[in-house]
Amino acid sequence: MAKRRADIGRGLTPQQKRAAELIVANEWGELTDNGKKKTTDELAQEIGIARSTLFQWKKDPEFNEYLNMISDDQLSGMRTEVNAALMKLVRAPMPSVKAIELFMKRHALLTDRTLVESDTTSTSLQRQSDAEVAAGILKLNEMVNGEE
Repeated sequence: MAKRRADIGRGLTPQQKRAAELIVANEWGELTDNGKKKTTDELAQEIGIARSTLFQWKKDPEFNEYLNMISDDQLSGMRTEVNAALMKLVRAPMPSVKAIELFMKRHALLTDRTLVESDTTSTSLQRQSDAEVAAGILKLNEMVNGEE
């Protein structure tokens, strides 16, 4: 059963929650001016824990669930920015075909579709009667038992 959103991270300490926030920000290059990620040692030092503690926390399912929730929230918050960038590409003097395709798919105006056809006229695909299935099983049993 999935946890309710309010219950995610309930068993974590404030320090663990802060660590999750810093890890997400670091993955997105938001902790430094140059956009480069901090090392695990630097993160642990900023959180005020040992590097090994941070590794242990990353193995904890509840910590990871909280980490993923924060990441999903931040990503959702960037939707407006992404849509604006997409529209710039669509409205450019030389519009991006890929951007137009993404726009159309996003609004369900264009979908990928695969057509699967089946030829049921082949004799190998015809349904056998119960008697034919029983005869086939009997023949296989005879072959397995060396009676043929």
